[in-house]
Amino acid sequence: MKKTIVLFLMILLMTACSKERSEYEELLVEQFSKDQDVIDYHLDPEDMAACVTDQVADDIPGFPGSPVYADYFNGYKLLLRPEKPADIPKRMEKANEIFGSKQATSKARLGVTNHILFCMPQVREKNERSENLFKFGDD
Repeated sequence: MKKTIVLFLMILLMTACSKERSEYEELLVEQFSKDQDVIDYHLDPEDMAACVTDQVADDIPGFPGSPVYADYFNGYKLLLRPEKPADIPKRMEKANEIFGSKQATSKARLGVTNHILFCMPQVREKNERSENLFKFGDD
């Protein structure tokens, strides 16, 4: 009986975390769909979002399913561009609470920027490989 309860709780925690992660990834897809660099380089916004989300997940302390993990994804969601610029101070205050300080929030934001710069060539290379997969001869 105890094993069943523990298993149930683990599944529940994993589901909650995957919800936060998928929400973050969806928000990234939205942003990358409008990002001029992604458009100019013909990058798939979904591939970019998946790559950046994977990179961010590697930076988060703890493990998938832990409350800290979900909190950090909420913090990373706050770092995304808000629809209303007037919301920025309030969002940064909440992010500072989640990350622990202004310096930690800045480090997280810089990390996201680095992940985007890392993922752009990765996604570009993936797109080129898939485009060249069906080319034959001098076509």
